[in-house]
Amino acid sequence: MVNAKLTYFNIKVRLLLALIGLTSFIQSNYAQNVTVSAEMDSTMIFIGGQIDLRLQMSQPADLEIAFPLLTDTIIKEIEIVKAGKLDTLSRENQRLLIQQTFTITSFDSGLHYIPPIVFEEASNKLSQQIETNHLSLMVVNPFEEVDPQKGITDIKMPLNTPFHLSELLKYWPWILGMFVLAGIITLVIMKLTGKKMPVNIFKKEEPQLPPHEIALKELDKIKEEKLWQRNLVKAYYSRVTDTLRHYIEERYEINAMEQTSDEIMSSFKGREDIDNKSLDNLRTILNTADLVKFAKHEPLPDENDLNMINAYFFINQTKQEEIKTLEEEKEALMKKEEETEAVTNK
Repeated sequence: MVNAKLTYFNIKVRLLLALIGLTSFIQSNYAQNVTVSAEMDSTMIFIGGQIDLRLQMSQPADLEIAFPLLTDTIIKEIEIVKAGKLDTLSRENQRLLIQQTFTITSFDSGLHYIPPIVFEEASNKLSQQIETNHLSLMVVNPFEEVDPQKGITDIKMPLNTPFHLSELLKYWPWILGMFVLAGIITLVIMKLTGKKMPVNIFKKEEPQLPPHEIALKELDKIKEEKLWQRNLVKAYYSRVTDTLRHYIEERYEINAMEQTSDEIMSSFKGREDIDNKSLDNLRTILNTADLVKFAKHEPLPDENDLNMINAYFFINQTKQEEIKTLEEEKEALMKKEEETEAVTNK
């Protein structure tokens, strides 16, 4: 009787140990199949700028795990502007990819370390620490001096300094003499060259080339000068961005030469005559140029070439082709036929 009880007890103990071992094996197997990661659009922003922080988790489809609840801040120096919705994507082998995007910003300059983000519920369920990789964000302050203790001050009004015509009287002989001298020089040059005085000297000349052709020619010239290859990186990005700003002014009637990079991008909001890919290319070029000008950023050679390619792409994707009249098309066709005939006669 005693032996029978011992045997029964041993069987229960073995079953319990087997159950515990099976549970540990399942938890370990799940823990190995659950992976999490964190990544940012960039590792450097200007103070007050915004980028996206993306959390991802790959897990078995039959396992329910909640994402970390991030509301106001990632760390005290980095704030959350907006939290996106959870996106779930099905993958092969009965797995799910779940991700959530957070728009973040910072108003504290310096290098900020973001420790690994722990998935608490996953760690508790799987009896193993489930955490992302660590990140770091450099926040650049482009302003020479920022004193928050001074507060906001009113804009000073312009000084009242009215203009009096009498102020020019003492310069009147010189001004009159300059006009007379300029007229004599103009007449002499026209006499020597045989040119006639234009009927309407104030008539604005029509542009010979459309904006996209002018911009593409300027990019070709910048490319041939090999500025960044000669360590003239700042001049290279200034020339490229000035070319794009002139093109944007002519093409979209946006005062791009007087606007910052963020103001230019804001000017395109709500427009239907430009696609998102072109805007992304423009944003990449402007952001890189700002970092080079204000943060002494040194892009890699591949990055310099890619920004030039993006500039060509932006212009070619947004250019507005001129619609020719029937007479212009007829003249172009006749000219082409004459050129073909001349080549044939040779």
